Amino acid sequence: MEKEAFIKAVAEMLSNEEKAENSCYRIGESEFDYQLFKTFPIRRDEDLDTRRTLTTDKFLKALVKKFSKCQLKNLLDGRCFFNRTLSCCNGVEQLTCDPANPYRSYDGSCNNLEHPSWGKRGTALKHPFAPCYADLVSKPARSRSGAPLPQNRKLISELSEFLEQYGPNTSSSISMFLVFFFELTSLDMIGRANKRTQCATEGFRGCRADGLDRSAFVSPLTNPLRVLPDDLYYGRSGVSCLNFSPQEKANDRCELKHVGERNLESSYLDLSCLYGETPSFDTQGKLPLTQCGSTDVLVQKTPTTAQLVALSGLFAKLHNYCVDRIRSCPQSKEPVQERCRAFTIGVYQKLVYDQLLPVLFGDELYNMCGLNCEYNPYGEAVVSQVYKSGTGRFAHVWIPEQMLYKPQGRSEWLPFNVFFRNQETFDCSGVLAGSLETPINTNRLSDAIVNKFYTVDGERGTCLPCIDLARNRGAGLCPLVTYKHFVEQLVGEESSCYENFEDLSDMFEPKLLEFLASFYETPGDLDVLLANFERRAYPGANMPKLVSQSTCLQFKRLKCSDRFFYSWNPNLGEGARHLIEIFDFTALLALFTDFEDVPLEPFVVDGPKVPASEVRSYMDSVNYLFCQI
Repeated sequence: MEKEAFIKAVAEMLSNEEKAENSCYRIGESEFDYQLFKTFPIRRDEDLDTRRTLTTDKFLKALVKKFSKCQLKNLLDGRCFFNRTLSCCNGVEQLTCDPANPYRSYDGSCNNLEHPSWGKRGTALKHPFAPCYADLVSKPARSRSGAPLPQNRKLISELSEFLEQYGPNTSSSISMFLVFFFELTSLDMIGRANKRTQCATEGFRGCRADGLDRSAFVSPLTNPLRVLPDDLYYGRSGVSCLNFSPQEKANDRCELKHVGERNLESSYLDLSCLYGETPSFDTQGKLPLTQCGSTDVLVQKTPTTAQLVALSGLFAKLHNYCVDRIRSCPQSKEPVQERCRAFTIGVYQKLVYDQLLPVLFGDELYNMCGLNCEYNPYGEAVVSQVYKSGTGRFAHVWIPEQMLYKPQGRSEWLPFNVFFRNQETFDCSGVLAGSLETPINTNRLSDAIVNKFYTVDGERGTCLPCIDLARNRGAGLCPLVTYKHFVEQLVGEESSCYENFEDLSDMFEPKLLEFLASFYETPGDLDVLLANFERRAYPGANMPKLVSQSTCLQFKRLKCSDRFFYSWNPNLGEGARHLIEIFDFTALLALFTDFEDVPLEPFVVDGPKVPASEVRSYMDSVNYLFCQI
């Protein structure tokens, strides 16, 4: 069986390489979703790992046909007493770490000296408990009766319509600047890993270019989403198919176990999405800057907006600002680029934990979360599959129809989707200024993401929540109430039983329950993505309760497992520590934009401001600290 699995894996990889070279299998440059499912190449050193993963995947699928579910579950859960690694993996990856090296690696390895691969780029996302596949291995879960779960696009489309009619009318003072920073942190710890080939592509085809049907050129690299003829939006245009690329799995050690999806970034909050997987500095130790001062590493991670590019550019400019100041010191110590990288990451981590999370959590959860931990070498640095595909998608419900754009003092409202294309044509300060003054969308699913995401003409686009839900099910995420019970056990809360939809009234409004009951057979079938719409919340929090708890667990794990986290990194000098406390978004915006006034509370619309010139003067007065970094 292993030999057959290996032959099938090699055959599929060779076939995929042929398809990657054939333009019929690739999304064309004239199509609206060109680059939406962009794939990076499988590097030469990743080829063996990818082949081993695919071999194991084929092997497990063969076991599904051969053995009962009970036998297979015992095997995958680790209850069997024989070697559970296929013979195609002889030996394990040997990572050699220098414990005296004071700087973090670029791929995340060697952060934990006992487990050097923890948090490393390319490793698998973590299932907090056994995934809920219909066949225990790969097929998406079904309802308890065995019937399929609600049709993906129909559920999202009609949920959007329902919220438009019955959703509560509330407003928020939170700015889209917070959403873009939240997206930057997600991108930093979760790398997009669509199924890949050795040839990089701008996206594999699943549908015909006109969207009227599945393409004749569908490969294992894609899994198109169906749109029903009575679709509330696409029905009139006859679109019945949306492109979608499934995620690549990671089982490089050929282990017979439940498998997670591959993460193409280091898990740690270390700006790996900006710095890249290898050092890339000029002779002075500076980052080569491109659009809005960002780096090519991030700009190439499409799809991304002009706002996200400009926001990331603040940190790239901070790195180079640091280099200039250190090199002006009387005795400049090398390596300047690594000292400035450690400092820049420290500022970024401070902003995440001291500014972003308090706004999201509110005081009660922030104090309960336990973020005042110390480094724990026994904690694994990994991103939860549930967070990545489910609760971590929460920020998508905040996306509005339009964004404010303020180039050279002018103000104009533009469709959200406009900012995905031709980012180099936008005024960098103008997109940041607009994001600071654009309030988030509340209690709705905007047309911009449900029907017109990544559109070119403002009419035909794709569906971002549909992609989220497809990845939710494709990753084998267990139902909402299962995950809720799991979290409640972790935080010490009493669990409720959910025998009927009325029992879910602790989480959802009555009218929403009626809506969900019309789609799902039992409350135990609800997708975990629906946690984004629950009504429970901690006092002062800006996220639903289960989403808040999940986010707390994720960010606590990443902080407490990071040996180089700024607040306990022994290699940071006194100057670095003082500067990290001084630098915030107010300082970054004053130094690296052409704003005349900068906000003191950038995550709040219409908050207090101060003259940028005053902030710059103060920052000049502390330049001497860079000599102690």
